[in-house]
Amino acid sequence: MVHSASSCTDSWSSGGAERDDNENDAQWEQGSDDILAIPKLEPFEDEFNLDDLQVAPLTSSAPTDASSTGPVKQKRPRGRPRKHPLTPIVAASKVTKGRSKTGCITCRKRKKKCDEAKPRCMNCEKNAVVCEGYHEKQIWKSGKERAEEERMRRESLPIITMQPIFHGVETTEDKIFWKHYINHFSNVLTVEGEAKNAFKDIILHLANQHQGLMHSILAVSSQHIDFDAPYGAKLLQENPTTTREALQQRSDYHHEEALTRLYDDMDKSLDKDDPEYETVLSARYGQMLCLLLKTRAEGSARGEHRLHLQAYQKLIEHSPPQDQNFYTFITEFFRYHIYADDLFWYPETHTQRLSSENWKPDVPIHPPRLLGVADGLFQYLSQITTIRNTIRNNIASSTDPLVDYTSLYRAAEIDAAIREWTPRWPAGDSRERVGLLYKQMMWVYLFRTIYPPTGIPVPTRRSTFDSFPIPTAPPHMPQRRASMAGSISTPASGNVALGGDNPFLGAHTPHSCPPSRHPSRTNSMHEQDSRSIAGPRRSSPPPIRRPAHHDRRITLAVDESLAILESFKPSDPVQTLLLIPCLVIGTTCFEVGQQERIRAALRAVRGYTGLRNCDRVVELLEEVWSLMDKGQWLAVWDWQGVARRKGLDFLCT
Repeated sequence: MVHSASSCTDSWSSGGAERDDNENDAQWEQGSDDILAIPKLEPFEDEFNLDDLQVAPLTSSAPTDASSTGPVKQKRPRGRPRKHPLTPIVAASKVTKGRSKTGCITCRKRKKKCDEAKPRCMNCEKNAVVCEGYHEKQIWKSGKERAEEERMRRESLPIITMQPIFHGVETTEDKIFWKHYINHFSNVLTVEGEAKNAFKDIILHLANQHQGLMHSILAVSSQHIDFDAPYGAKLLQENPTTTREALQQRSDYHHEEALTRLYDDMDKSLDKDDPEYETVLSARYGQMLCLLLKTRAEGSARGEHRLHLQAYQKLIEHSPPQDQNFYTFITEFFRYHIYADDLFWYPETHTQRLSSENWKPDVPIHPPRLLGVADGLFQYLSQITTIRNTIRNNIASSTDPLVDYTSLYRAAEIDAAIREWTPRWPAGDSRERVGLLYKQMMWVYLFRTIYPPTGIPVPTRRSTFDSFPIPTAPPHMPQRRASMAGSISTPASGNVALGGDNPFLGAHTPHSCPPSRHPSRTNSMHEQDSRSIAGPRRSSPPPIRRPAHHDRRITLAVDESLAILESFKPSDPVQTLLLIPCLVIGTTCFEVGQQERIRAALRAVRGYTGLRNCDRVVELLEEVWSLMDKGQWLAVWDWQGVARRKGLDFLCT
């Protein structure tokens, strides 16, 4: 082996010596660190041991340069060397799984590993925890399959029928009417609060016992809803399953059903000992009440309310209810409307007058809810209407004087009674101010009644001596006003009858006037009649100036009444009592400013109550005010006749 090495060395050195000098121009420069490559010694064939042979690796190594055969110097990493070097991370062939979603419900809530044992996992058993089991496996289904499965599930459910809790309140429309009556309509019918609302405490209690009354309540409630107003539009928006046509059809159904059951009850003959007698009788009163309210809600001007009032009077005369609270409630309610009907009662209608001047309740009405009935104020309203009808007849028959002694005497008595009347309501109750308004309204109605306007044709007055002409008054002499007490025989008798301090006499009673002259009653205290007495008497032309400008008393009374009307807020419950004062005061508003204030008051009443009979009042007053502009004072005074000519026969409540 030594010989071979030396021979190889000699051959390497001899081969290098035989090279050309030109090829040796490039000299090798080696540093001290360079190591000369040692040639590999090839063994002979007889020196190979086949057992020592190994399979070569499959990867082929890239050819390297001769200079790269030496050891490679690795680059030293930066920083302080680790004392314990990190072991290289070997990629594991097994991929780790995420959180399992098939564990039991308890372990998933507790965020613990679950062994997923069935039916209960061992982890819960080991920790003494109740195992809630496993979620049902969800199998993916298409939308069509899920819809079909849901339909099959619903069809497999048992069928149940939910009966209505109240008789008659069955559909969505019925529930709308019922809710409207509870939350709105019953509240605008009374001044009482929620705790004392008789339209809920009494009427609804009867409706639960009588289906006919329930139909009547739903019918009148449906008529009160104004679907053209924002409130009605909101109801339709909140109930998209119904329509306005469906609501109207349901309303007609309830009205027809209520009338059918009312007629059936009227045909029944029940004894007073029958346990259903009192319920049926009270329900009949309740249905009459609802029919009366229906005319107010609709604003009917055909006089239908008078039929219901007549039916009430006949029924209360023969079959009064036994329940004391119910009796006082319906008595006050219907009597209030009977007095209000007296305002529009006209002798030429050929209908029986319903009101009575001396009516008194059989049982004291306590506590009162309305004004004018229990306190007796509306009795004077009926008496004033009687005087007005007498004067109207005198005007139609051209009777002279128009206001006779009897009418004046009764007017003086009514005036004294009105002045003594005082409202008695608890402190802070708004009805105390309304009582003062009613008192002022009654005086205005009396004052306007006994002072008819001028320009009315009267019979020609003949002179005592027919052969002598009646002298003509000089043009420069002021015309004398005729006294309202001119028809009284002597001044002394007038003072005794009406009293020395009576406001209707005062300085207007001419004590020096001879009783035989009988001055005409066509002259008014607040209108001056400028006419000549030569020749036959002829009616004077309509006055140009409004009568209110000639008598400050009526103007002052109207202004005070308007101030009280404007003192109430639009949301005050007493708005339901202000329609009658608005009508009576409005017929006496001669100035444009006063008329505008009445319009504002009527808008407030209409906005609070929602009753359409307020529109009929506005229609009548507009016609009366137009007649004022035309100077037709007789028609203005007889505004009941104006209402009759326009076909306005309604309840002003």
